[in-house]
Amino acid sequence: MVLRKVRSSKAFVIVVVCVAVFTDIFLYGLIVPMLPFALAERVGLSGNDIQRWNSILLASYGASILLGSLLFGWIGDQTKTRQLPFLLGVAVVGGATVLFSLATTLPVMLAARLLQGLSTAIVFTIGFSLLLDSVGKEQIGYAVGFTSMSLSLGLFSGPIVGGIVYDRAGYFAVFIPAFSLIGLEFVLRMLVTTPREETKRRESGEDGTTCEDEHIGDDDASDTPRRTPALLVLLGTPRFLVAMAGMFFLNAFMTAFEAVLPVYLRQVFNYHSTAVAIVFLSNTLPMIASPISGRLVDKYGPLWPAVAGFSLAAPSMMLLGLVQRNEPLLSALLRIFLFLFGCGVSLSMPAMMTEITLATEALEKERPGIFGQQGAHSQAYGLCNAAFAGGTLVGPLYAGYVRDALGWTAMSTTLGAFSILMVALVLIVGRHHIVRHVGTSTADEV
Repeated sequence: MVLRKVRSSKAFVIVVVCVAVFTDIFLYGLIVPMLPFALAERVGLSGNDIQRWNSILLASYGASILLGSLLFGWIGDQTKTRQLPFLLGVAVVGGATVLFSLATTLPVMLAARLLQGLSTAIVFTIGFSLLLDSVGKEQIGYAVGFTSMSLSLGLFSGPIVGGIVYDRAGYFAVFIPAFSLIGLEFVLRMLVTTPREETKRRESGEDGTTCEDEHIGDDDASDTPRRTPALLVLLGTPRFLVAMAGMFFLNAFMTAFEAVLPVYLRQVFNYHSTAVAIVFLSNTLPMIASPISGRLVDKYGPLWPAVAGFSLAAPSMMLLGLVQRNEPLLSALLRIFLFLFGCGVSLSMPAMMTEITLATEALEKERPGIFGQQGAHSQAYGLCNAAFAGGTLVGPLYAGYVRDALGWTAMSTTLGAFSILMVALVLIVGRHHIVRHVGTSTADEV
């Protein structure tokens, strides 16, 4: 009984989802600093082909997340349990890691990246739905802050471990920590359960029926008028679309630098993979403070943290255009601007992810039953993750091709301009809805 309570407790669910997010992003980041070198040494590419395929492989990861998020978002709202699709993610990421460790050709590397993207889709749709089931909307900002921190720790430690181990022990040794984390994740995902599943188990034990059995007749009667598909309802809501746009741009910014910065640092500063990984510390370290941002979002609403985050990210990215020569001052400025960029992301990401939940809850409150008995939270997170994946798809391609065609300064300046655009969207579209939500929530609490 005590073990069962622990398995469905808020703290344990948060830990399991955070470990899943960390592992998935760690495995993604593990490859980033060594990928240009692996493309040269294991596949035999050279020159511009390395930059192009580095961007294509990162973009294919995003395309896989996009399609997988829509699929598993729908599955998450249709299944009675979230544990089975959540467990499937472990098998998928395990297969991706095996393929990457053995890859010596572009098709195998591409297949590994596609499977890795599918695993991320499962974690960020099913996992976040499981999180919401456990903590509720009142504490979702705080919980999302921890998942954002886990994401940041994965981004922070993955490239460092990948770069250092690759330099010291070679390609295959990089995957030893990867398989260790996958084993831990499998055990945790086997153990976790949700309060919703515990409630069903208790009710089934008491009277021999489940919640679904009790409502079969009601569903048949109430489902006579066809509902508008949840995806269309969500996509028709300006508030939800702004949150999706925020997630799209945030990940586009991050993956743009992940695709271009390793190659650029190698060319300008002659950095090896370990030095590249250390540079990435500058923008990932601030994201460890994401739980604090999540607390601010829960207390004051998502509006102003989002505005502050995008406002800080814009000039930080634009100023990176000044870093064009191998000089100590410019090397220091590179790290400062990346640090400020990371601060902006750590402020705005919990705000945008929380707004996905709040916008969905607001729709259900204004129009009860619009999403049916199962709700639409998995599909909402699926759309959120699809937007995030869109950024993963577009960011590397945009940055890679703009840098090749127009140069480093043009790339960083235009990325900053997109962040300014996002500030305007949040203020114009988001302010009315978010301020109204905060006022309503306060009134409800009183």
